[in-house]
Amino acid sequence: METLLLQYGYLMLFLASFLEWQVSTLICWFLIFTGHFNLWIAFAIIIFADIANDSLYYRLGRKLFKLPRVAAFIDKSHFLSRNLDVIKNFWFNHPIKTALLWKNAYIISVAIIAGAGVVKLPYGRFLAYVIPTSLVQPIILLFIWYNLWNGYAAASEYIKYPGIIILVVCLIIIFWAKKLSKIITKVFK
Repeated sequence: METLLLQYGYLMLFLASFLEWQVSTLICWFLIFTGHFNLWIAFAIIIFADIANDSLYYRLGRKLFKLPRVAAFIDKSHFLSRNLDVIKNFWFNHPIKTALLWKNAYIISVAIIAGAGVVKLPYGRFLAYVIPTSLVQPIILLFIWYNLWNGYAAASEYIKYPGIIILVVCLIIIFWAKKLSKIITKVFK
């Protein structure tokens, strides 16, 4: 596995980041911490994959809207035809808020990005919002992950049996969950 990682690691990182960059970023920081990846190369690959992913969805929104069947479907759908103006308003009047929303709205982010293509937001302007937002989140994840690993390394000197500590914490949570469920059932009876 390690030889595969050494030979195709950055390519696998690009593909994983293109498909789901949040999870791959967290895994990547572990591989950086263990010395398998270079920080700056991995960071650049994650950013490039995220921008490529957003550009793909933008282009899909731009191209699919031109198809006669899709345009007819949107015209017949009262919901979509009425809310197309709302999407256009968001992208042209509140672009920074919309860009921050799409990076943090994981379930509907594809629709928001494709919406930029549908309302014909210029691609250069779209990239002006994509690039800064693509830089911010991996930096935040890097900071959190780096501190978690350093905290674990510092705490591992004092924690000799982490399995026992995890078991105790789980038992405490289970005990309080049962206690809380009894209280809630008494209140709502």
